Amino acid sequence: MTRAVERDGITGGEWAKAPDFHGDPDRLAAVSAATARDRAHYLRGGMSEIECRSCHACVLVKKTSSFHTSVQWTTDARERCNELEPADDSGKALLPGAMMPTCPRLSASIDHGVAEGIIPAESPDSDPDGYW
Repeated sequence: MTRAVERDGITGGEWAKAPDFHGDPDRLAAVSAATARDRAHYLRGGMSEIECRSCHACVLVKKTSSFHTSVQWTTDARERCNELEPADDSGKALLPGAMMPTCPRLSASIDHGVAEGIIPAESPDSDPDGYW
């Protein structure tokens, strides 16, 4: 753990789990760059774009095994698909949690993409982003 930095005469406590490195601009830049790289790797790394053959919604997809598929929905894709669960007035899905029902037509499009070689069927032996 790292000692908390006193800011504007106020100390955030004796220990801080996430220091802001405001006194070390080089370290702040390095941490920011690493965070951006992590975000890109985990949210987009190894993902392929696929278009639903029914509604033409475009999503990002990654298969890590024959049983596991990660799908990143965009706002546009969610608006195009009529099969997803309804949202409340704020746009938040009514069903909680990370597991979300998906569109059977999109699932069929993903299966077609795997069969055609557009989407790799499983995770590669080496990281396509060069991350690990």
